[in-house]
Amino acid sequence: MSTRRGASHVRPRPPSSGRPGQGIKVKAPDRQRIRQHRGLDARRRRAPLATRTLLALSVVLLAGAALLAASGGIGPAFSGLAAGFGSALGRLTATPVPTDLNGPPTDSPRIAMPAQPYTNQPSVDLNITVPFEVVGDPAARVRIYLALEGLEAVAIASVPVEATIRLSVPMDLTAGRNDFSATLLRGSQESDPSPVVTWFLDQDPPRITVTSPRDGASIDRSTANLEGSTQAGTTLVALNATNGASINTVAALDGSFEISLPLVQGANTIEISGTDPAGNEGATSLTLIQGSTDMRVQLRASTNRISVARHPSALQLTVLVMDPRGNPLPDARAFFTLQIPGLAPISNELVTAVDGRAIFTTALVGTLSTGGGVGTVFVTHADYRESTDQVILTFVK
Repeated sequence: MSTRRGASHVRPRPPSSGRPGQGIKVKAPDRQRIRQHRGLDARRRRAPLATRTLLALSVVLLAGAALLAASGGIGPAFSGLAAGFGSALGRLTATPVPTDLNGPPTDSPRIAMPAQPYTNQPSVDLNITVPFEVVGDPAARVRIYLALEGLEAVAIASVPVEATIRLSVPMDLTAGRNDFSATLLRGSQESDPSPVVTWFLDQDPPRITVTSPRDGASIDRSTANLEGSTQAGTTLVALNATNGASINTVAALDGSFEISLPLVQGANTIEISGTDPAGNEGATSLTLIQGSTDMRVQLRASTNRISVARHPSALQLTVLVMDPRGNPLPDARAFFTLQIPGLAPISNELVTAVDGRAIFTTALVGTLSTGGGVGTVFVTHADYRESTDQVILTFVK
């Protein structure tokens, strides 16, 4: 018995050509989806809102300009406005141009001013600020110039710009004035020089001169008015070592100074020290006497009337030296001179003892003559300078 195959129940597939086969219907797309798809394509092709707005305004303005130009009524103001819109439109649509990092410098570096331009140190640090735009640029360098007094500026150093706007560059100084300036190098371009910054190297101590009163002068007042000169700007300290009083002052721009310092009676040792703006130190000293203008000196002779026929074998001169307060003054030097008629001048030098006295004794040897004689003493002291006294002698028959 044979078996017979029945008809197939599998529906045939459409052809692979992409077109629907005969007898197969394709459903049309939804209208809402078509509108959304078209809107998406329109947005992709549409220019940005700002560009479209400017384009619209430009069209309106240009149309108005054409109409007014035809009637002769367009003015300068409308022309400038139209040109402004055209320029703005050009900037919006122009292709961006990259910045030239190797262009010329737009600013000069700056060297910080020193708080005190005078120094006694042989070198200083120049603190330099560069424009921010060159930070990290391997082609950027700072060139440093130095001008000495009376000479032109010359380049003495070139340093690279680091990863910061501030540089610290050590520089050696030359005695006297040093004028520094700097420029910025970027490739082959060099900026204008920076403002000049000046340092003064001064390693000499200030000379201090007291012009009034003179050393050893006597002062009747209780204070001494000291006047003198030194380097301008020098800080001065005047100390009376006798009473411990001290006064500070600063020399004027011309170097002059004036100090009032209290005194005590008698000798006053004045010490004046000074520090100039560079830090160098100098000093001087003097002695002033407060009270009487001179020490007291009294000279006496053992006799003032002498007979040439019956004269004594010796003549004695005694000097008493006292300070301005009337106290015996030891260690004063007394130089005696004796002039007797008929004899050559006789002299000797002695030092006063603790009682302030010095005694000069001389023998009277030889033929004396009648007439007038004189005994003189000249006294000097380290604190009270000098003084003198004399006695008159008479020689009779």
